[in-house]
Amino acid sequence: MNREQVIDIYQDVLEKKRKRFPNYFFVGKEGEKYMRYMTCYLLEQHLSIPIDEIPFQVGANTLWSHRLRPPAMLYGWNYYEVIDNAYPGRFKPWQFQQVPDKYWDGEEGKRRAIEAVKYVIEEKLKIPLKEIPIQVNIHFFNQHSLGGVFSLFGQSPFQVVEAVYPGVFKPWQFAHVPMNCWKNEEYIREAMEDFLFKQLHFSSYNEALLKLKGNHFTDFQLTGLFQMAFDSRMNNVKQWIKNQLTNRNNELFYVLINERTN
Repeated sequence: MNREQVIDIYQDVLEKKRKRFPNYFFVGKEGEKYMRYMTCYLLEQHLSIPIDEIPFQVGANTLWSHRLRPPAMLYGWNYYEVIDNAYPGRFKPWQFQQVPDKYWDGEEGKRRAIEAVKYVIEEKLKIPLKEIPIQVNIHFFNQHSLGGVFSLFGQSPFQVVEAVYPGVFKPWQFAHVPMNCWKNEEYIREAMEDFLFKQLHFSSYNEALLKLKGNHFTDFQLTGLFQMAFDSRMNNVKQWIKNQLTNRNNELFYVLINERTN
């Protein structure tokens, strides 16, 4: 049976001129081909949905309300599998507003989540590695239909990226810093050293003590660090820098003593 004949039958079913599809209509590979014809006709012609808009406009109810549920059940397909049959490899399940049931569950769901984020970063957007902490934020997940992934990792951009690129980034590099990050002394030290010596290009803690100002934190989008670690007080920042100087001097003293005694 050719495409036109299949569509004629489907139109009759939609218009209730037929109560049901013919017997054995959906058997084997031929039946899958008929499903492909019908799905493409429904979305592109009957509903006039542009192909690129299918993930945003089509959900399970779109297909089921147009008599495609009974044949889908014969194959054991969910609504995404019906669409994938019609447009093989064209769409990813997570691109749809309605992700197939339990898609993100368990270890398999986590693997899918990692693959999805990696695909968007590297293939779709081609984000340079160094810009990932800047561009992968709350809006990133909303814009690319990855809300399920975001929830899976506790709504933390860092936790998602850490799963995709283990050990490459630090929590404090992200605009939305994980909760309690600024209570971790190691993270505070790492962030401050990056801020003072790589971003502000101070040559030493002594220079930082003299030149660092409160507006520097704002200029480099580190107000969270300033507020949470230092209570928004420059006196606390300067005291922290003095402590680093003291610690460095003590370390140097012990090195010199050890050298003399050996």
